[in-house]
Amino acid sequence: MSLGTSVRGVSAEEKTTPRQPTSQKNSTKKNTFQPSPQVTQTLLPLFTAIADADVSRAKVELSVETVMHGEIVSNEKSTFQIASKFPNQYTIYHKSDEERKRIYADGKVSTVALTPQAYYQLPESLNNQTLVTRTPLSLGPYPEPMLALTVAGIDPSVTFLGGMNSVSVRGKTKFRGRTDSIHVQGEQDDGVRWDLWFTDEKNPRPLRLLVNLTPMLIATGQVRVPQGYELSLRYDFVSWRVTGEVDERLFQFSPPRDAKQYASLEDYRKKIASEIGSHPLLGKPVPEFTLTLLDGTEVTSKDLRGKVVVLDFWATWCTPCLQAMPVIKSAVEEFEDKDVVFYAVNVAENSALVKGFAGEQDWGVDVAVDPEGTMIDVFSAKKIPLTLVVAGSGIVEAAHVGYPGKNALKKQFRDELDVLTKGGRIATSETPTSKKSKE
Repeated sequence: MSLGTSVRGVSAEEKTTPRQPTSQKNSTKKNTFQPSPQVTQTLLPLFTAIADADVSRAKVELSVETVMHGEIVSNEKSTFQIASKFPNQYTIYHKSDEERKRIYADGKVSTVALTPQAYYQLPESLNNQTLVTRTPLSLGPYPEPMLALTVAGIDPSVTFLGGMNSVSVRGKTKFRGRTDSIHVQGEQDDGVRWDLWFTDEKNPRPLRLLVNLTPMLIATGQVRVPQGYELSLRYDFVSWRVTGEVDERLFQFSPPRDAKQYASLEDYRKKIASEIGSHPLLGKPVPEFTLTLLDGTEVTSKDLRGKVVVLDFWATWCTPCLQAMPVIKSAVEEFEDKDVVFYAVNVAENSALVKGFAGEQDWGVDVAVDPEGTMIDVFSAKKIPLTLVVAGSGIVEAAHVGYPGKNALKKQFRDELDVLTKGGRIATSETPTSKKSKE
């Protein structure tokens, strides 16, 4: 849906297919939303400035906030640095405490740098509009609306007015009590709600984008959301411009000498998963630990000696964690009569939040809380989802990072638990020394 303007003589519909709402992908219902004249008039200056831009530069701070009864109980922060040039040049740098990711496009080749030492090239170069609607790499839980406001030459109305239930102008306000701004609010037909603030001036610029994902979680039925719980994204536009010059060297990728090129993202994941030492505890004795369950019961590593222990590290804001939880539980259930136990260890969130959230689910698992985050360092659990499988001998035999999908994950756990319950070892946990001793 466009605002009645074309992007450099090409309509939004010709440039790309609008985003398909999560809950409507298989629906035959045609979205008939049309923005009101007030909405069109209000958004037109900002959207036209972006659509007509030859270049862009922006720095955006993201806060993934978990809220319980109005109180922020978890806040994961990261930063985006973005530069682009219409129609097909850009660099996007996403930086958090745990990760450094970059996407480059020089007009001919699109490259994804997963880490400073690992990268791969896309089979085809993505233009600016396609980048926004089909990001080739995870850049947080919901990056499309932020990218739609920061990439030069694209039509933001594809994102902000396509697949909507409603969009309304909430009025003029003082952003942070001092900047004249306009507040616009929207509700998508996949349940997501957003609030956008931008400056009230001749050449407007975005100030803040607040995206509430809670209604989508409820609508999709992924989890049962407790009363008072919210999961939201706050994008603050620290700097933003669509004028001036941009150094084209920003769009060119020069790999470091020690960098390794992979064929694809899947190739990278498979190879790092098979490497010895892909997790620092793999093949080593599990550290001594004490789990505090929701009812206050404590379980120690000594209590679990002789059992195969599955420790799954998760957080309420981590969607892949929530997807993986029932899959792991289902696999473990098949071996419960063989001394296999499963504990879901929450990572550094408020105990009251975890208790309220977990109490609404039907997981049927023992949940442990760790509000101070001490387990993060003990188990090197800075990246989640992370699941460790500990043999009865106390050796960490497997480490799963990320969520490869239901079928793949369930098969991995079945195969590993089958081996471990029979007293065997898993090859990826064996150190070179142990392998040599077998020979």
